[in-house]
Amino acid sequence: MDSPTTPTPPLTSFRVLAFDIYGTLIDEPTALRTQLAPLLARRPPSAGPPPPFPTLLATFNALEHAVCAATPSLPLPAVMREVYARLAASLAVAPLAAEAAAFAALKARAPAYPDTVAAMRALGRRYRLVALSNIDRAGIAATLGGALAGVRFDAVLTAEEIGSYKPDRRNFEHLLGWVGREFGAGRGECLLVAQGVASDHVPAREVGLWSAWIARGRPAGEEGWEGVGEENEGKVGFRWRWGSLGEMAREVEEVFAEEEGRGRGGEEG
Repeated sequence: MDSPTTPTPPLTSFRVLAFDIYGTLIDEPTALRTQLAPLLARRPPSAGPPPPFPTLLATFNALEHAVCAATPSLPLPAVMREVYARLAASLAVAPLAAEAAAFAALKARAPAYPDTVAAMRALGRRYRLVALSNIDRAGIAATLGGALAGVRFDAVLTAEEIGSYKPDRRNFEHLLGWVGREFGAGRGECLLVAQGVASDHVPAREVGLWSAWIARGRPAGEEGWEGVGEENEGKVGFRWRWGSLGEMAREVEEVFAEEEGRGRGGEEG
């Protein structure tokens, strides 16, 4: 993806789909809400009412990004323990070892969105599937054997093996180098599919990688780049936007079916 004026390629032109996992395929917000419940229950009345969940989610994301950026070699469970400690402090709650341990495993234990598995199976019939995730090997193994059981990835690329966390450009360059070597796929034949704007779509544009936004939870009626946040305006270049992975899978099937129909028509002619 060279610039916003570059013509958008057809979905049938891609050979590889690269997926962010947590937040795109996995319902991390629901897992976070569950893990925050005991902290909020222990919040002293003198601290006032707790922030609404969207504010807590934004704080969690900001803390995770800050810790990952400051300590890129720190394993994800240790990152999550530090995020927990900072969240507890922000809520005026004393940290507990058991809660810290549960928080460290938050991603690995989080459920998939209801549409994820069926959509990924459908997309896997059309493309090679690659996971590009801010996770460690043990964590992604737990997810693949649990919430994503039945989903087949052709490759799994983790922050642990890359040595940095998204949005570091090295993660995306690693992805492009890997699919080029292993699949013979060029930069223009790989499509990044992600929910995270700053973590995925901003660096995707920086490295010239096509991307699609799975805009889960956004208000109905939004279009294009609406809702990416003022801090990301002018920094994203995704050309497709769907409200769920299921919506994406359905459109992909329609596009492929249409192309195949044209092909059969040409043969008959």
